[in-house]
Amino acid sequence: MTMSLLSLLHHITVLFAFITHVRSVAPTGQQTPLCRDRLQLTMADEYRDGDAAQSSYFDNHNIDPAVVDSAQFGLLWKQSFNNKEQFYAKPLTFTPNGGKQLVFLASSMNYIRTLDAVTGTLINSRQVQTPFLQSDIGCTDIPNYIGIIGSRSLIQSSGNTGTFNGVYYFYAVHVSDLSDVDGFPILVDGSIAQNDNRKYFVGGTILQRPSLLQVGSTVFAAFGGHCDLFNYTGTVLGVDIKQKKVVTNFAVEAGPNSAFSTDWTNNGAGGQGGIWQAGMSLASDGNRLFFATGNGNGGENQGIPASGSSGCRTLGEAVVNLAIDTTTGVLSLTDYFQPYDYVNMDGGDQDFGSGGVSLLDPTIFNGTGVARLCITTGKNGALYLINADNLGGYKQGTGGTDLVVQEIVTSEAVFGGVGSYPLEGGYIYSTPVGYPTYVYKLGFTASGKPNFVLAGTTAQKSAGRVGPGVPTITTYKGRPGTAIMWLTDPDAGIRAWYAVPNPDQAMTPIKLPQIGGVVKFQRPAFGDGRVYTTDANGALYCLGSPVNLPLNCTSPVDFGSVVLGSSKTATIQCTALTTISQVNSITTGDLHFVVDQSALPTGAVAQGASFAFNVTWNLVNVTVSAAKNASYGNTTPGVKSTPLTIRTTNAVAGFANSFPLSLTGTEVSKAAFLQVVPQTANFGGLILGVAGNPTTSSLSFTIANLGQSDLHILGYAYTSDTDRDDGDADFTNVTNTAGVWDLGKGFSTTALPALDSVLKAGQSALIPTLFNATNATGDYLSYLNVWSDGGTAGIILEGSTSTAAVVVITTSTSEGGLSPCSVTDCTMSFGTQSPGQTAALSIQVCNVGGSVLTVTKSKPPLGAIKALNYGIDLHETQQIPVNSCANGTVVFSPAPGPPNLADYTVVNQWTLNTDDLSFGVHVVNMTGIVHGRQIGPLYPNGSAIFNYLGCYLDNGAGQRLLGNEPYVDTVNNTNQECQTACQKAGYTFSGTEYRQECYCGDNLPSSQWYHPESDTKCTFACIGDDTQACGGDGGYISVYYDSSKYSITDQTYNTSGTIVSGPQTVLSVPPYNYLGCYSEGQDQRALSGSAPGAASTGGTVDYCASQCAQSQFQYMGVEYSNECVSF
Repeated sequence: MTMSLLSLLHHITVLFAFITHVRSVAPTGQQTPLCRDRLQLTMADEYRDGDAAQSSYFDNHNIDPAVVDSAQFGLLWKQSFNNKEQFYAKPLTFTPNGGKQLVFLASSMNYIRTLDAVTGTLINSRQVQTPFLQSDIGCTDIPNYIGIIGSRSLIQSSGNTGTFNGVYYFYAVHVSDLSDVDGFPILVDGSIAQNDNRKYFVGGTILQRPSLLQVGSTVFAAFGGHCDLFNYTGTVLGVDIKQKKVVTNFAVEAGPNSAFSTDWTNNGAGGQGGIWQAGMSLASDGNRLFFATGNGNGGENQGIPASGSSGCRTLGEAVVNLAIDTTTGVLSLTDYFQPYDYVNMDGGDQDFGSGGVSLLDPTIFNGTGVARLCITTGKNGALYLINADNLGGYKQGTGGTDLVVQEIVTSEAVFGGVGSYPLEGGYIYSTPVGYPTYVYKLGFTASGKPNFVLAGTTAQKSAGRVGPGVPTITTYKGRPGTAIMWLTDPDAGIRAWYAVPNPDQAMTPIKLPQIGGVVKFQRPAFGDGRVYTTDANGALYCLGSPVNLPLNCTSPVDFGSVVLGSSKTATIQCTALTTISQVNSITTGDLHFVVDQSALPTGAVAQGASFAFNVTWNLVNVTVSAAKNASYGNTTPGVKSTPLTIRTTNAVAGFANSFPLSLTGTEVSKAAFLQVVPQTANFGGLILGVAGNPTTSSLSFTIANLGQSDLHILGYAYTSDTDRDDGDADFTNVTNTAGVWDLGKGFSTTALPALDSVLKAGQSALIPTLFNATNATGDYLSYLNVWSDGGTAGIILEGSTSTAAVVVITTSTSEGGLSPCSVTDCTMSFGTQSPGQTAALSIQVCNVGGSVLTVTKSKPPLGAIKALNYGIDLHETQQIPVNSCANGTVVFSPAPGPPNLADYTVVNQWTLNTDDLSFGVHVVNMTGIVHGRQIGPLYPNGSAIFNYLGCYLDNGAGQRLLGNEPYVDTVNNTNQECQTACQKAGYTFSGTEYRQECYCGDNLPSSQWYHPESDTKCTFACIGDDTQACGGDGGYISVYYDSSKYSITDQTYNTSGTIVSGPQTVLSVPPYNYLGCYSEGQDQRALSGSAPGAASTGGTVDYCASQCAQSQFQYMGVEYSNECVSF
């Protein structure tokens, strides 16, 4: 049951997809689609979800910020598809050999499509399989249909409904026409875990959310759970596309200490440890595979430190490094990191698994003892910077804590990964749910170890619910000064900012065309100067600049290094792509860049003609100072960029009237120049009084000299006076006692540069700072100033302490009261409702503790009993302030159904957890009774004598199911009229069809012709009452039975005699008796004799027995719904 779709190989056009399918109706020979057309990828193609390392940096798509941040960048086209069709798999772009760029799209309905990347014209479309229905699974994370969910992925589909009918196929298709490649698809269900032979792949219980990853000839797929339902185990599968078979199956939870059960309905009994990563792909640097896992059930690590090479087999709540045998594709555990407090993370549903692993560019992000960094984050809000070559094991750090390069602690949950930008010093980007995007810049400790400090924050916040995407960074041809940070959002659609923060830590936004909110965890895809994304309504958008630009000019223009106090001139060459009547004006975004207007053409410019003009970057009169408002421009040394726009009047219609390009360069200060970053260091809140919780918090800031002369430190002082701008603030000099500098109440460091010390040109000092709760609960604040001969700068240090959050949960009752909930007893009863009626109750979650409470897990119901404001009320990451409550409204609205149904009970549930570790997972069990309309002859108590039996195909066997027709009423026919007539004539069964016909009989209709209501076959309105069904098109009849003469039994709807509620074990089918349920062997089949082909109508135990008995086999067995084997 899952889907991630799509992978294009470098030299062959190949689409890979895993498809979940119901085995009992699988066409013979169907396997996974694969494409094998020759493909010459261009630099502007994006044939997978991000880069292989998941660094989220792209330098090859011709995305120029001067164009994006101009009036010429807009919506080029929009395409919509089927109702309720959504796109969780991101669009991919590629260019077939000798052709034009295409967009590949895959949907939750299992449709795959190719479109013209420039025009949006649909080229090919195919539905690979019928998708699973969300209602079959019971998990509401993905609504309506569960088909292709992840980019480069597995596909989920269904024939027969029901969770355990689901299996996975690995597909490969030709991208040229979307047809299957020979030898595909491949069935992957039943493959045994190589590291625990008790566990094997059961497709119906798991979800493939992460995108696929290809290394060599092996394609890897990772699997997690459906809302932690069922007996699932986190799994990585590998399929060799040359051998066309599964070559590796690695179980995240394995060994004797892992949970195990053969009861697939037992939630969590497989050990969990799901890999989902909010859709982010597995990461690889060639021969290693990295991923993060979610909550686990049980663990080998129970307090005793263990190295990453210790071979831990229970890898829930972990970052995992698997070695890839590049010859065979087989995976083996090399290293892992499991936080020292992972048990608490499990209890509070604060799993790693909501964020993937990013491998950073090792040429930039390295330092003493660290050749390659990786980053992960998750629901607990911490950013873990880890040595990719030594992940850290368990409790290997000082005092039994974590052995990580750096931990950036926040209280802000992240669903998705971290983006990175390796130029201009190196930056990383993180977007917590409901918060701004935070930008951290690479720095180094005194020993040279990498250490990041906060450098910028967007003014715009992400949606306050799960779904913001992964920050993704592009540059124009890899040039500094051209970086854009892109982000999708479930409310705001798509956003963009210049990726490098301003000196005041602000992020400059780029205005983009408004689109609808996107589905959760999307991120944009890039083509040749174009950007693609989909919204929550299933529309695909293409943003870009018109291809009919009037000019082709030098871009970007790089001025190189320019010293503050001097100037430099560059020449820009332009060629007209159409006849231009007049060059009207040239403007720049920064007035320090001055255009020589005298050289511009004064008249028309013919097509093909060229002209040139000069631009001077004038920094002569710029004040060299770090003080605020030193001049109107940005005077901080470093890389700068600005757009230049040429406006024209064109002689030919259809061309844009402006042309944007980029100006870049590096400002250099010969004098010393002081910089302190960030402006604010927020240490967050410390929770006191909870065993195991830290009582201190650490952050770092940087004191740097951006100038080319020595900088002398003159002094440090701090104040808590908030009115510092009036000049009356009382500062206290920073003092050093026994090597510890006092930075104000609660804040200290051991690493301040000494007074009168010197920072050389370009040198910086990283200042690790400790926040210690010195007093009772409350807020802590210190304004620290640094004085130097290169200017004055400061930083705000802030933090808080409080007691833990405490949650109380109650449910409302139909009498208007509140009922308290516990882990073992939490119910909600709607009583009895009729179709058309609606009853509403609510769940109330209150915080009676001392700090903010966060909802860490929320799986609201859908269906007849559903959350009124699905995804809004009590959503994951929702924060509840102290002494406040949040409510989730639940409504019970029975759907209309046939009259005379016996009362039946509807059940559903809402699963909740919070970061109150004493709370635990609460499941609110909800019930409601549906009482349908009663018509026809009645018992004295008002209930109907004739009950609804169902919808049947009449005359399917060559004769009517009910052979007697008491009347034909072409004006007033209803079911009650027919029932009354049949009762009067003494018949047991009545039925109506073709709106006006009535039939009676005494023989039970054969279940061979029965159709469940979900098939919607009986839809003809009775001619006398359009609220009732009287049969359906094609000869379907609505049948009722006299309950005083007949009662439904096990045989009513199933001629084999099994119970209607689900599959049952057949204990005897002559000449065979049931022996038990056995696992297949690892090297050979348990029954290696004949394997009779499946019956055309689908396999049964009786059919298999008849085939095996004919050949006098002693043993027979059935598996995978449709297979028969013997020995």
